[in-house]
Amino acid sequence: MKNVLVCFLIFVVIGFGVSASFAGTYISGNLGAVIVNDSDIDDGDDTGEFTFDSGYGYMGALGISNQTGRVEAELGYRKNDFDELKGVGLGKADIDGDISSLSLMGNIYYDFSTGGGFYPVIGVGFGAAKIEADLDDAGNEDDTVFAYQLILGGSFTSSVGLSIDLQYRYFATGDPEFDDIDAEYRTHNLMIGLRQSF
Repeated sequence: MKNVLVCFLIFVVIGFGVSASFAGTYISGNLGAVIVNDSDIDDGDDTGEFTFDSGYGYMGALGISNQTGRVEAELGYRKNDFDELKGVGLGKADIDGDISSLSLMGNIYYDFSTGGGFYPVIGVGFGAAKIEADLDDAGNEDDTVFAYQLILGGSFTSSVGLSIDLQYRYFATGDPEFDDIDAEYRTHNLMIGLRQSF
């Protein structure tokens, strides 16, 4: 885990260093819907699969930008309720509880100029996430793992530096381990946000 945090810090420091000549800073906030892929689980003896309900997420970031690129540090949170546990040979069972992630990411974006107020955007991010599974009948477990994301979308920018961001994010992590059970965490995120440049 220390290696992940060191890589994150290097990523952010280098990004901000390279961006020293950028035009200005900004703050942003995003919120939206989070869909978690079904998660295969394996405890070494038995295998199964968790399914999840749709959930929500929100995040805030501080960054530096110019006309074509941005680099930022981002703190994010996502939460989804468990739906079912499907066990091999055991059928299906409804379960109560939720899974959540608290992430710290370094993101880099490229904003494509169209000659108007709309900018198509592509971005990538790397960092770490604390994944917590809270089952009503079994307590909670958490694990901190490497995290990464791919960001696609667009921005509508006004003359006063305020932008509306529409984004799709694929956010995923290394496989968390909960009490010797290996799981997966892969999400699809549809986000809307505001970004204010200074």
